[in-house]
Amino acid sequence: MPQDVRVENTVIDIQGPPAAMGLAHGRTLAPRIQHSLTEWRRAMSGAGQDPDELIDALSRTSGFVDAVEQHTPWLLAEIEGIADGAGLRVEEVFALNCLDEAWWWGEQSAGCSTLGISWPTEQRAVCGQNMDLDTWMDGGQVVVRAAPTARPAYIALSRAGMIGLCGVNDQGVAILVNTLPQLPVSKTGVPVAFAMRAALGGRSVDEAAQILRGLPHASGQAYTLVSRDKVLGLESGATGTAEYVNTGSADRRWHTNHPLASSIGAAEPDSKERLQALDDDVSGIQHLDDVQRLLSDGDRGVCMYPGRWPGNWMTFGSISVELADEVRAHFTFGPPDRNPWFDVTF
Repeated sequence: MPQDVRVENTVIDIQGPPAAMGLAHGRTLAPRIQHSLTEWRRAMSGAGQDPDELIDALSRTSGFVDAVEQHTPWLLAEIEGIADGAGLRVEEVFALNCLDEAWWWGEQSAGCSTLGISWPTEQRAVCGQNMDLDTWMDGGQVVVRAAPTARPAYIALSRAGMIGLCGVNDQGVAILVNTLPQLPVSKTGVPVAFAMRAALGGRSVDEAAQILRGLPHASGQAYTLVSRDKVLGLESGATGTAEYVNTGSADRRWHTNHPLASSIGAAEPDSKERLQALDDDVSGIQHLDDVQRLLSDGDRGVCMYPGRWPGNWMTFGSISVELADEVRAHFTFGPPDRNPWFDVTF
């Protein structure tokens, strides 16, 4: 087990090589990971799916494991460590990490709201995201603060048993994500969680973008990359990666859950309404408080809660990041309009 592993306010600190990091994660959060798997199985059964069939499809029938082993083998070692530490089968933990892929394999996809703003001449930036997931996932929130061997340290919003959802590294590169169910998918691509973590190893926005452009993608996803001197938006799917931009925004990017770089597919009403809220307000953002205020907007659906569309989704957690002389990450567990922000630093 790596040194200095502890849990404090659901922030876990892990370090070392991938397998050791995974082992520490699994051992530290074993009851919560097991509970998460139980709840997922219950949710699948309630939706008329066979849990074992879906787990087998994601971890065996598909080519996801082969793609991860080829392109991000260190992350497969981390998954194996989590499984070992939590007393679960590797296939179960791998399937838990195929969150977006499970949605298009037979479940309903979720939503997220993301924005990133950089002031290059001032060498500062702010960014943030609401991660909207199933209500049954509530209670699985965790922040992982990691110091991997030979890669940048990072702080990530995650779910117990997952290698990460979104986050920021100590080089000042933040990676935010939005699912794009309209884009083509591939059963032989790299799942989103693994692509995000790979990009989080970039030491600049350009390096992170190069990593994402070089991967075969399993799922449609928008990646918003933010640093002190640059912000970049990418939309990736099975057929490739394209840059997305917002009208009149050289150093600002924002996204919800329909493609902006192409006209593939129709946007759901909630995605369009959330995007309009970001369109209306992002130009006025100057500081981190402005980001947090916008992410807390429940009236226009940026902040989601049970009963908001759709009724079985909520803002699982939020991240807001300030990139200046220091990197400061802030999180909420649950909707930010009713839960406090707390700080996590390197």
